[in-house]
Amino acid sequence: MEKRDIEKIEKELISLDKKISKVAENIENKKKRFNFNDFIQEIAGAIILAFPFAANADIWEISKAMSKLHAFILLILIIFGLFIFINYSNLGNWKVQNLAGFLPLRLVTSFFISLTVSAISLLVLGIYPGIIDNTDWFIKTVILVTLFSVIGSIGLDAAK
Repeated sequence: MEKRDIEKIEKELISLDKKISKVAENIENKKKRFNFNDFIQEIAGAIILAFPFAANADIWEISKAMSKLHAFILLILIIFGLFIFINYSNLGNWKVQNLAGFLPLRLVTSFFISLTVSAISLLVLGIYPGIIDNTDWFIKTVILVTLFSVIGSIGLDAAK
């Protein structure tokens, strides 16, 4: 190969490297920030799973038998699971947005939406105060239903 051919190939490689860098930058800029549509999708996902589980008598019985310690541990596991899913799953279309530098925004929104939808589902279905007749039992049931509604919330948001 002649020196001219080698120089030509080197220039083409440099040109390709620049083009690849631009494409990578464009992909990074197209990642989606959390917006109102994501908020609605999280609500819809939470509703899809909260209502069937809130209406399930087995859930009521499990939550009735749970201690406050078990409910607290379950709450921590829900938050930890969300954190792991959001930070370490390969969701390339989500832009990383953190609150206070370390807490993912989607974790906060998905968790609180799921918790709220779970509580509302028990109220709307008349399970509280109709069947579940005390506040401790209600809180433990909300936490248990949240375990499932958070899957719907983050799952529907991730599936789009």
